[in-house]
Amino acid sequence: MYVESFKNTFAVDVLEYFNLVTIEEEIPDINAVEQRVNPSDCSVETKKENDVQESFQVSSDFESLNNAEKPIVDIEAGSADQESQKQKTVEERNPFLLEWDDPSDPDFPVNWSKKKRGAILLQIMLLTSVTYMGSSIYTPGQLQIQSEFGVGHVVATLNLSLYVLGYGLGPLIFSPLSEFSLLGRQHLYTVTLFIFTILQIGCATVHNFGGLVVLRFLSGVFCSPSLSTGGASISDILAPEVVPLFLGLWAVGAISAPVLAPLLGAAMVVAEDWRWIFWFLLWLCAFTLVLLMLFMPETHHGNILYRRARRLRKQTGDDRWSTASAEKEKKLELGAFLLTAVYKPIKIIMREPIIAAIDAYIALIYGIFYLFFEAFPLVFGGIYNFTLIESGLAFLGFQVGCVIIYPFYIIFLAKYIAPKMQNQTFVPEDFLVMTMIVAFFLPAALFIFGWTAGIHWILPIFAEVLFVINSFGLFQSTFAYMALSFPDHVASVFAGNGLARAGFACAFPLFGQAMYNNLGSEKYPVGWGSSLLGFISIVMSVIPFLLYKYGATLRSKSKFTD
Repeated sequence: MYVESFKNTFAVDVLEYFNLVTIEEEIPDINAVEQRVNPSDCSVETKKENDVQESFQVSSDFESLNNAEKPIVDIEAGSADQESQKQKTVEERNPFLLEWDDPSDPDFPVNWSKKKRGAILLQIMLLTSVTYMGSSIYTPGQLQIQSEFGVGHVVATLNLSLYVLGYGLGPLIFSPLSEFSLLGRQHLYTVTLFIFTILQIGCATVHNFGGLVVLRFLSGVFCSPSLSTGGASISDILAPEVVPLFLGLWAVGAISAPVLAPLLGAAMVVAEDWRWIFWFLLWLCAFTLVLLMLFMPETHHGNILYRRARRLRKQTGDDRWSTASAEKEKKLELGAFLLTAVYKPIKIIMREPIIAAIDAYIALIYGIFYLFFEAFPLVFGGIYNFTLIESGLAFLGFQVGCVIIYPFYIIFLAKYIAPKMQNQTFVPEDFLVMTMIVAFFLPAALFIFGWTAGIHWILPIFAEVLFVINSFGLFQSTFAYMALSFPDHVASVFAGNGLARAGFACAFPLFGQAMYNNLGSEKYPVGWGSSLLGFISIVMSVIPFLLYKYGATLRSKSKFTD
């Protein structure tokens, strides 16, 4: 029962590898396959296959939204090209190369039961939350680390900054690898989480500061698959029309984790010492790892087919069983592929003003988010004399912002975006309406945080609520906009965005305390520092308005939107 229900999990893979269990696959009828793809039937079967393939093969959080635009693109392209492509598909179809011929195939992730897909969604959210916690859970123990290793504040902050930089660099490699049919996503999640878990033992037992910094950087690198590929896994198991709904829910978890982490870290420091932060993270990771090994099946559509082909080869002794994507991947040179994966995101940023502008805007917000971890001790510890635990509780204002903005985002999708898609008046710039609505919440949050600190502690926490309303709304809408605007290069677009975000988030905490100390006063320690960022954010908030007006023109001139 377990083996059949959770085949393609890591645990069942191990059992199969040692021949402790055998999973039998139904052998396709070659003659039936050939009959289904004869020219007289191609208009129906090929379309059905293309719909399945296009709807669910994604490589980033919002790539599934591409399908909303595809009907418009297909109409403009003309029926002649479609018929030519269909005829080519029929002629080249090899019956031994497996495809999703049956839309009701029980192995197709969208056809899994709601309970199974719900369990997968919860596991992805848990994995993302646990690994995302690793960035900020360290911060309550920083003073103890400075004292034990005899380092200054800026040097100690490297443990936060390099972790964030690591999970910005990791997706440049792991995101493309997760799209390989030969590899899939499940093994990538499991192996990297295992390494991440082992690294926490090193962090908890290390006795030199340089070693701790290196371990933290490596932890950031190996935690990145859940952050970069989690959205793709969610898109694998859901119909395209509901993907944005659950991606938003997943994003709530991703935002909540790093703001809950300082409270948990503070509890460990108060109860024991800073090393127990990493012991606690170790146990969270170990629990998540065991859960994923037992109950997280492969969701990548191409890899599921490849696994089926591998079992058929073993059952029949016929080595011709395979998949088209797997055969293509076997011919790729890994070195050249990885070089392209690293270079292409940077190339797109340099050549595309839309991408460069959005990346700069999002990177600023992300940098400010991690700058709060420097500002909070000055405000809640220095002004209000909060204890370590109380300072951790102060971060929960971000959670309140998530509770407010997520329902508003769902209403925006249902009442504004969905009708436009249905009547075919939708353009990618429509998503920027959300961005324009929330744009000025960021400078408002920064000015309130800077100048009300010292009046009552609830006011800086209210600023947190405004900040998350801005960041969540802007992230969701601009990610969707970029995915729809550059549908053939989504993986590279998001990898570049992640790199830009990580760069700013890495740098901001390093100069944060110096900025606040040099610009602040005794009465307003974070006033002018926050205002400086507020003035910059006002300038940046013009970006969505400009893109809403000129975005279509810029896209028409782009070499990456063809």
